[in-house]
Parts: sequence; C-alpha cells; structure tokens
Amino acid sequence: MIVKSSNPHRAPNTAQPARDWTADALCRGINAPEVFFPKGAGASDPQHIGRVKALCNPCPVRMTCALTALRNRCDWGIWGALDENQRRRILRHQPGDLKAAVRAEWNRSSTNPYFEAYAKRTEQQENGHVRWLVRSTSVTVLGRNYTPAQLGLILARGRDPHGTTKAICGRPSCVAPEHLADDIVRWERSRNAA
Repeated sequence: MIVKSSNPHRAPNTAQPARDWTADALCRGINAPEVFFPKGAGASDPQHIGRVKALCNPCPVRMTCALTALRNRCDWGIWGALDENQRRRILRHQPGDLKAAVRAEWNRSSTNPYFEAYAKRTEQQENGHVRWLVRSTSVTVLGRNYTPAQLGLILARGRDPHGTTKAICGRPSCVAPEHLADDIVRWERSRNAA
C-alpha cells in the first residue's frame, strides 16, 4: 500500500507502539495476585517466597520487572524474583548500576546459607509471626553461632546484628525478619520518633 505524505520531505510514521513488557511475563497467566503479593501469614513465609521466586527465575522479563519495582519504589510483593527486603537493601545502598545490584542480589539469595538455615527451622503463623521449630536456640552458619532472632535480622537487614536482637511485635518468641530489631534498629526508631 502506498501512503501519501502531506509533507514530501517527511516519511510517514509507520512505527508500531512500544510493546508492554508485561505481555512477555510468565506470571501474566496467573490469575491470583495473592501469589506474588501475599498478605497476612504468607507475606513472610520463606517457603512461599522461595516458591514464587522459582516461578520468576526463568521469566524473560525478570530484570525489567525488578527494575520497574525499584524505580517505582514498590513496597510489597515479589517483583522480578526480588522480595521487599531485597529491594530495600538495594535502594538503601543506592547503587549507580541498578542492573548489577539486581544481579548481585539474585546471586546472593540463590546461595544464601542464612536463608537456608532459617527456612528449614521456621514455621509461619497467623498475623505474620514466625515460630522457631527446633529445640536448639542456636544454629551454626558459616562457622558462627546465631540465635533464631539474629538469623532473622540478618535476612531482614543484610548485616550482622549489633547488641541484643529481639522481637518488637509484642510476641517475644517471634522470629519473623520484619518483626526483629537489634540495638541499631531500636536506636534508629527512637531517633525517628523524636
């Protein structure tokens, strides 16, 4: 077909609109948003999070998905095989190269001995609380002993705990990563409250 242009010096616009990256996402066919955006007990369940990340891993738009969540500061859910804690860790360090930071986080989580030790010994409970299942109150990871709360804090903050680590959710035995605080976290909270 021949298209006549009103301006003989300008070619007609034949470009197709950009394709939305979500059209290529493997999760597009899953009609259950709670899988990727769990509420309540599923929000901090390490087994559930691991299963969802496994769905993301072969996705052809995994990087685009992760970058979208980071650039838009998406606070919850699993995007591009990154959970909330991983995205917060990336943004806290404010890397110059987001793609490299995402790849580093993917590599870190796929071989995270802290996560493996935690996931094997915990059970999700109501209201986002997590219970330590084994009798032992310490576990050795990479040659160091940690309490259950210390392991949870390492998963939440990406660093070793400083001082006493304990639950701040009102349930002393809870080891949900987002319910834990060490001396630094408590100090930051008190400073922000003032």
